[in-house]
Amino acid sequence: MRAIKRLFKLASLFMGVTIVIGVLLNRASIYNELVTLDLLPKPEKLTELYFNNSANLPGHAASNQAISFTFVIHNLETTDCQYVYDVSVNANGARRIVDSGRVFVKDSQYYIKSESFNLMSAPGSQNVTVELTNKRQSIGFWTGK
Repeated sequence: MRAIKRLFKLASLFMGVTIVIGVLLNRASIYNELVTLDLLPKPEKLTELYFNNSANLPGHAASNQAISFTFVIHNLETTDCQYVYDVSVNANGARRIVDSGRVFVKDSQYYIKSESFNLMSAPGSQNVTVELTNKRQSIGFWTGK
């Protein structure tokens, strides 16, 4: 009887050790399964688009006056990305693109772009917009009288 109890204890111990070793060897497959089931947090992917020194944007510029500002693209997409941007001025229903381009930004890096151009020859306020067209993301500000 003692021998049988001892055999069961050894068998239980052996099975426990086998399970622990199996878990340690299959960590990658367990991790993948937990990710598939959305049980592990995933990094948030995003792009920050903002004006550098936004407190000093040209708010009271006159028609046809030169203005300047700087915008920033911060890549937090967890991968390198190419961004397509347009800078435009909108006044009285008319839109003029004053700058556009493509820029490659590595993960966690910044792209800083200075802009300088003349506003449209139009009465009233004008809206200046920076748009990341491939991300459907934009920022803007109003300037004028």
